[in-house]
Amino acid sequence: MRRFLLGLGMGAAGSVIAWAATHSPGWTVVIGLTVAVLIWFCELVLDDLI
Repeated sequence: MRRFLLGLGMGAAGSVIAWAATHSPGWTVVIGLTVAVLIWFCELVLDDLI
């Protein structure tokens, strides 16, 4: 649950930064979802790499 909330918060922060820089809804969604998904699945990816 902690990883989910961290991903949610960091994804939202990434979206805010993308919106402030580009004012593009498309980039805002892409950046927010990418950051959130990378945080949510980071443990699974690291397990496969190690």
